[in-house]
Amino acid sequence: MRNIEHHALIITCNDLEVMQDLRTTITGLYKIHMEASHGEKLITPIYESLINHYYTMSLIPDGSKEGYDASDDNDAIRSKVIQLLKEKSTSDRYHLSFIEVRYGGDQEKKEVLN
Repeated sequence: MRNIEHHALIITCNDLEVMQDLRTTITGLYKIHMEASHGEKLITPIYESLINHYYTMSLIPDGSKEGYDASDDNDAIRSKVIQLLKEKSTSDRYHLSFIEVRYGGDQEKKEVLN
């Protein structure tokens, strides 16, 4: 029997254009690399903070058990997104930060992964 582990990614940036470009790129990754239809629904809209114009979006958990196609596809996409975020987070033009967490599911694990 396989377990469910919830993985989520939260991304924040002070540049709306950067966030829009990221969301477009990430949406493309889901459309290309996720076998399950409408995988891009796992990406939230971009939300603006109440103060200082920070913008945040999330990649929410897929709900699939570990080892199944949807989970494996989402793991691979999340890995590509994290690599992209690490490359972009070194820019001096804008402030970009993110966190990857694993929580809940069958094991009730709670971890900050990135």
